[in-house]
Amino acid sequence: MVNLIIDDKQVTAPKTATIYEAAKLNGIDIPILCHDKKLKPFGACRMCLVEVEQMKGRQIPACTTPATEGMIIRTSTPDIVKARKMVLELLLLNHPLDCPVCDKSGDCDLQNLTYEYKVNSNRFTDEKFSHEIDYNNPLIERDMNRCVLCGKCARICDEIVSYGALTFIDRGIETKIGCEFDDGLNCEFCGSCIAVCPVGSLLARPFKHKARFWAMTKHPSVCGYCGTGCNLTLGVKDNKVLTTIYDENQGFHNGQLCVRGRFGYQFINSAKRLTTPLIKKNGKLTEATWDEALELVASRLKGGNAVAALATPRLTNEELALFKKLLVVNVGTKNFDHAAGYAHAALTEGFASSFGVSASSATILDIQKSNLLIVIKTDAYETHPVVGFEVNMAVKNLGTKLSIISDKRGKLSKLPDAKTLVHFPGSEIAVLNAIAKTILDEKLADGSAAAIAGFAELEKSLAGFSAETVAGLSGISAAEIKKLAGEYATADKALIIFPVGQAYAGHAADLASAAANLAILTGKYGKEGCGVLCLSEKNNSQGAVDMGFYPQDGGLNALQILDACTDGSVKTLLIAGENPLSSYPNHNKVKAALEAVDFLVVSELFMTETAAMADVVLPVCSFAEKEGTFTSTDRRVQYFKAAIRKNIKIKSDFELISDLISRLGGSAPLSPAAQFSEIAASTPGYEGLSHVSLRKEGAFAAVSMAPVFVVPQVAATIAAEAGKLALVTGSALYHSGTLSQYGEGPMHVCPENYIELSRTDASANKIVEGEVVTVSSASGSIKLKAKVTPRMPAGVVFSPYHFSDAPINTIWNGSPVTSVTVSK
Repeated sequence: MVNLIIDDKQVTAPKTATIYEAAKLNGIDIPILCHDKKLKPFGACRMCLVEVEQMKGRQIPACTTPATEGMIIRTSTPDIVKARKMVLELLLLNHPLDCPVCDKSGDCDLQNLTYEYKVNSNRFTDEKFSHEIDYNNPLIERDMNRCVLCGKCARICDEIVSYGALTFIDRGIETKIGCEFDDGLNCEFCGSCIAVCPVGSLLARPFKHKARFWAMTKHPSVCGYCGTGCNLTLGVKDNKVLTTIYDENQGFHNGQLCVRGRFGYQFINSAKRLTTPLIKKNGKLTEATWDEALELVASRLKGGNAVAALATPRLTNEELALFKKLLVVNVGTKNFDHAAGYAHAALTEGFASSFGVSASSATILDIQKSNLLIVIKTDAYETHPVVGFEVNMAVKNLGTKLSIISDKRGKLSKLPDAKTLVHFPGSEIAVLNAIAKTILDEKLADGSAAAIAGFAELEKSLAGFSAETVAGLSGISAAEIKKLAGEYATADKALIIFPVGQAYAGHAADLASAAANLAILTGKYGKEGCGVLCLSEKNNSQGAVDMGFYPQDGGLNALQILDACTDGSVKTLLIAGENPLSSYPNHNKVKAALEAVDFLVVSELFMTETAAMADVVLPVCSFAEKEGTFTSTDRRVQYFKAAIRKNIKIKSDFELISDLISRLGGSAPLSPAAQFSEIAASTPGYEGLSHVSLRKEGAFAAVSMAPVFVVPQVAATIAAEAGKLALVTGSALYHSGTLSQYGEGPMHVCPENYIELSRTDASANKIVEGEVVTVSSASGSIKLKAKVTPRMPAGVVFSPYHFSDAPINTIWNGSPVTSVTVSK
């Protein structure tokens, strides 16, 4: 710490702090336009000028000057105020004074500082800029006439997003922020540039002219898409969510959001939302009362194990726990599951066996504390973009080494000095085993490893996984495998990251155990910057596991439940928020199961393909209309409350389940808070937590590990049939599950499914970008637009699984690799 005096006030600050940071830490305000706590100091706007006595009263920028011992600083002398007024006059010289029609009015730093410093005239005269406004981007409007050249948009795009879509172009008075070749903006559409823009130069087009900033109420919440657990603030007016509002002090991510979190909120107020219960009569869904619908549902819930349920992990912890209680206690069935039954296996089977707990041994915060990151599958950026931002910052700002093991290249592969080991699809477990064997052969294992249960069995099982043998199976050279093994074993801190989800059938229990074996072998777990981080797909996937909403004690898993529907042993199926007809493997098999089951009940926000097949459809709330808790992928439990009032015609899942429990003669907690008290009393790691304690900020549910070596089962490498291509499925950057189809923002930039193939394969089949092709497998065929990219290796094609209009499960049966043909 250093001691200094600011405006006659004795203060202390960290040795690494700038004058601006020291002042802010001690409650002293210094005006600034070009600063954001996530970005490196820049010193562009000169609004933060201060006087330092030791520098003979010279005016210096507070944001770039380090605070040193004994400094005496003055932040608002007459000369400083005069200088700031002149800076504002110069900024306003070419700036259009169109505040009455500017969407940023009320939230504009330039406008606020002009008001604060009473700059009501200008001594300087010049022509206003007349740059052409860029309306080409569907989500982001660029008006460089309003730009103050703070550089925050270009810096955040480079330093955090690592895309580099914006930069300074031209010189002198003609300087402006522009894109490559001064073209229109074409980027990842994360909206980070909008968030940090201090003026109206960058605007969110979906929000334009919807409301004034001061007319909205601001409601802190938790994102309802992926498992990262990002905090966000919803801007609400007239009981509608109109936008997300940036707050650099919000969450571990300091307000940083991806395209889904920033622009995917429109589903909350969508006109397509279901608003009344529906009952199928004479083959047609017709409107009904809640009492009629729930009485009918309750009458069909008395069949014990002939009743089964599938739930989305987008439900709250309270709803999932109550749903489980309904099924186990009141209905008497063990047949319930979520996420297709395999998307949680990395936790419920892999980590449960390897670490003794169904949770990751690391947190997202460990990413920037590590010296080496190993990411299994580049899709980790697409599935969890804000986690990808953390990786970007670790590599670019802290010099963290990055190695990627993947069946294709991706965004993370472009980071400085990143090494991407591209393997044949489906061979990642063999690669991890080869790394483990190399560590043992080279005597690089931690001294404590031999004493851990299962060591001898693992060592024996790895006999056939030499680097040379696996090189032939995987396509990665033996030298590369050995080098990565050495780097991982000798790194002071190393972290393994991999995504899971319904599109990643191969990322299950065995992959999790193989990754855990590496951490246990080298002693890299239970320490800062170390461990294995499983990136769960949905916003409450970890919570669904913690609540025990998966088959245990002989219950059927999701795919087995569908088989039981087909053979008639399951008579009644409850589906809460899942859309298996679009997102589960093997479309025809799922459809046959839903057609065969005697009684199908679906609770949903929208009339999905699955809901359309139901006997009863129940309209329920989105996350913005209810309260509860979500548990993020690294077991961070966060409370949120309703941002808007729900439609009186719909119910929350908690209310719906409570009603069913009552109709079956049971009793339910009176509120989500009461239900969470039961959770805290019975769920390991949740002890002492409550809605009250979680309201200000979330808390990590404790993870207690008991490591054991587990021998992972390695399936034979699945190669595409001769003359065919290997299809791998996954997530697109702009989507999460099937819910994002109802968010206008994601659909603006990625509105339909596609097949991504290499330039080599495209050339061989004479396929060009955007051409409609037929993709066929043993399961069926589908027409998709071709996307030709350099990241795909020859012989491998990729398609995301989010789109109901062209569901990839038409040709995908759940195998990690599917042989397909692509024809014109």
